[in-house]
Amino acid sequence: MTSSVSPVPPRAAARRIHLLLALVPWFAAVTGCTRTEKTAGATLAPAAPAVVVRLAPVTRSDTAVPVQVSGVLARRDEAALSFKVDGVVDDVLVRAGDRVKSGQVLARLRLDEIEARVAAAQAGLDKARRDEERVERLQAKAVSTLENLQDARTAVELSAAQVRIAQFNRRFAVITAPSDGHILRRSVEPDEYVAPGRPVLGFASDGTGWLARVGLAARDVERLRLGDRAEVGTTSGRISQISEAADPVTRTVEVEISLDAPPAGARSGSVAPVILHPAPVPSRPVVPASCLVEATGANAHLYIVDAGATTARRLPVEVEALVGTQAYLRTPLPEGARLVVQGGEYLRDGSVIQEKP
Repeated sequence: MTSSVSPVPPRAAARRIHLLLALVPWFAAVTGCTRTEKTAGATLAPAAPAVVVRLAPVTRSDTAVPVQVSGVLARRDEAALSFKVDGVVDDVLVRAGDRVKSGQVLARLRLDEIEARVAAAQAGLDKARRDEERVERLQAKAVSTLENLQDARTAVELSAAQVRIAQFNRRFAVITAPSDGHILRRSVEPDEYVAPGRPVLGFASDGTGWLARVGLAARDVERLRLGDRAEVGTTSGRISQISEAADPVTRTVEVEISLDAPPAGARSGSVAPVILHPAPVPSRPVVPASCLVEATGANAHLYIVDAGATTARRLPVEVEALVGTQAYLRTPLPEGARLVVQGGEYLRDGSVIQEKP
């Protein structure tokens, strides 16, 4: 079965063509209006709102960045007391923490051997004197020579020196307090054998003041001078000595601080926080650390508003140091500019700002 499509009469086809031609202007007008409206809408889009920020003036300071470090406390005069000679410890009369008076006996060796040495030296001196007297009598009778007499006199002098050495050693076989003070540590016990010079007691003298010692890197020492102010724990002081050599192990330089008064609860050898204040430096900007953005090492950015401007400007800066909530800058800032101290995280370079009242 064959299907067939009825042909459109020529007159009907002509009417359709005329209708389409009539609609073309209408579509063109509608399309043009729509494009015009879109273009107008894009041109009249509202501007971005101003960012509300808090501003603060730029401050400057000539105060040097303080050096913060830990220090070791000590009395000015501390000593490790020891015996001059070797021997067996007879008694140690004090313990760590005891307060002692000047001249008080602190420890002694067993003196049997030491006193025997003194007696032997004295006996040698007595014999040398008898020999000298005998040679003098013989020399007076021309039986002995002058050389023999001189030798006898020399023997007396040598024996007298041996007596003085023995007596000196006898005196330092007993340890006494060199002044009023405290016992810091006790290193030996009775019946121990000790060698000459071995520390027996740690002693600290009262009345000579306190010190704090710190080890600093060379770059920090270069900024310090004798007499610079220091804060040590709850007290203050001044730099009294700067070593001329670095420690061979740590490569730090020892700085000594004389304290005005001992810190509360001070103990020799204890650690205390130390803040050193170098002399003033040329004035430079100091800004709140909160206004810095995108910091990397010593480099950061901040936003400033120039005098009379309503937009924020992004400025790269170099940070000298952070101290508490303040940042010391090496980069100079424009005169009359104000800092964005709050709201900077919402800004871009050139953003319109509105100051928060």
